[in-house]
Amino acid sequence: MSSMDVDGDRDVLLPSELNTVSTGHSVEISGKDKTIARYTGDGRHNNDVGSVQANRPIPTRQLIYYYEVTVIDQGEHGTIAVGFADRSFKLTRQPGWEPNSYGYHGDDGRKYHANGKGEEYGPTFGAGDTIGAGILMGRGEMFFTKNGARLRSAFRGVRAAGLYPSVGLHSKGESVEINFGGPGAKPFRYDLEGLILEERGAQAAALDRVPVSVALSHGLVRSYLVHHGYASTLAALDRASGWGEHHVGEEGDGAGANG
Repeated sequence: MSSMDVDGDRDVLLPSELNTVSTGHSVEISGKDKTIARYTGDGRHNNDVGSVQANRPIPTRQLIYYYEVTVIDQGEHGTIAVGFADRSFKLTRQPGWEPNSYGYHGDDGRKYHANGKGEEYGPTFGAGDTIGAGILMGRGEMFFTKNGARLRSAFRGVRAAGLYPSVGLHSKGESVEINFGGPGAKPFRYDLEGLILEERGAQAAALDRVPVSVALSHGLVRSYLVHHGYASTLAALDRASGWGEHHVGEEGDGAGANG
């Protein structure tokens, strides 16, 4: 299942490949779908990172956005970062080091947002590992996964609009493959469908906890029937509830205009 299937606007163009026009330092992008990135630099300085971004920003009118990155080669030091950043992000820096960027780093397992120090977060990762990055839109919550297992929440209060899937490489020989999901893509390691069902259940439970009086819910149904001219259904509802006995003359003949 891909992130495009998650209650989203089907007309929105989703991230599907890496941006080959704008890249960081010493990055080669390859693969028929332009989803493989390799770092060829020496990684000696903090401003010669080879970061790459998707060709499009993530959609926000859906329940969840999620993508995965598989480490083909961790290179000399495994200084690989997976996350999100906006279009103004400096591609010669790691995701998470700059404002409006977020990253989970493989060499130290720390999470980063708008600084170079980071915070303790999860396990390190390297060759053969698959790291996922996702955002729960309704909560503004960012999370990461490792080899199909979801890690704890990484960031809250995230404004997802304008963010791009972003990956940073910073030691010689590092190579990764990005899976954006979608038609023809291999399945995600993480059970995204299970998370979708969990989130839908949580939303339904939250709605059930909102107190709504019988009178209010009845009034909402009547308004809908009146607006669309469902005269016979409206009459049956009123008979069953006894509404007409106490509201004679209200909404007159309007309800039956189309009946």
